[in-house]
Amino acid sequence: MQAHRVAQARPADRPVSPCGLQRRRVASLGTVGLLVLSGASTGAAAARADPAHPADPMALAGAQPARPSLPPAPPAQPPAAPERPAAAAPRTQPRAAANFSTFLELRNDYSQSKTSFFNAAVLRGDYAFTRTFSLRADLPLAYAGDIEGQRDVGLGDILIRPLVRVVGTPRFALVLGTDLVLDSATKRALGSGKNQVAPLVQAYVRVARPARLGAQLQHSVSFGGDPGRNAIQKSTIREFAIIELPRGFWVSPDQAFSIDHRGAHRVVSTSVLEVGAELSERVQVYLDPGIQVDDRGAVDWLVTGAVRWAFPQRARERAVAATPMQRAGAGQAAGAGQAGGAAQAAEE
Repeated sequence: MQAHRVAQARPADRPVSPCGLQRRRVASLGTVGLLVLSGASTGAAAARADPAHPADPMALAGAQPARPSLPPAPPAQPPAAPERPAAAAPRTQPRAAANFSTFLELRNDYSQSKTSFFNAAVLRGDYAFTRTFSLRADLPLAYAGDIEGQRDVGLGDILIRPLVRVVGTPRFALVLGTDLVLDSATKRALGSGKNQVAPLVQAYVRVARPARLGAQLQHSVSFGGDPGRNAIQKSTIREFAIIELPRGFWVSPDQAFSIDHRGAHRVVSTSVLEVGAELSERVQVYLDPGIQVDDRGAVDWLVTGAVRWAFPQRARERAVAATPMQRAGAGQAAGAGQAGGAAQAAEE
């Protein structure tokens, strides 16, 4: 027993065998390895617990609960361009002082003197090929009588009139043309008995927006026809005005002087006051009461009534889509078109 206690009480500096030292070194290395592994495990756990040390995303993906996928963000839209102001509607050009139009007219001309009367129901048609060229035709059905009871009914003298506007501005217009009168009357009392050609020139001046002044010079010369009838050579000077009124009405005073160069050089004065109105955009009516006096003092009373159907002018230009601003002003343009139709009707 004493020997065993001595063995346990060996001094610390006693020598140790090499085998024992090697076993101690192995034990020490094992202890260090365990400590290192223990520290690594503790660090990994701390890393999972500490948000300041993010873990591997692939390692955490299996541990996180599934989240619903969010819709993809819409692509970034380019900044919208600033809206441009609507283009202003082009300014409407003022109408020329004289424009031609296409229409069909039914009129009745009546005149009466102390000894006779004459009535002609005339079918008139004007076709405007353009705003500057038109062609007119008059087809009259005449009825004439005298105080002796003589009555004649039949076709009167047919008239054809081409017109060309050679100058046309908002303030002035110059028109050239000619009347061709055919000896087509079926009875002597219903026509002149002669073919006639009558060149003319018309001028229009706009003195105000609703008012125009006009003048016409015309010279008639006869040819062919009935050799038993007197030849015709006559000059006419005519002045007139066209005044447009509100609501589609118009008035047109008309004064003409006619000089007969073949007869007794008689001068005939004809005074007419025309009053007209538009019943619709296409239908117009007018009435022309008047008086005719010659240099001998003979008086004839005149009256003409007519209804006219206008047709829209054919478009000669490429159609352009109207802007909203133009469509908004369509009503105003329609009102201006009606006044133009009234002026055209008053020119006749």
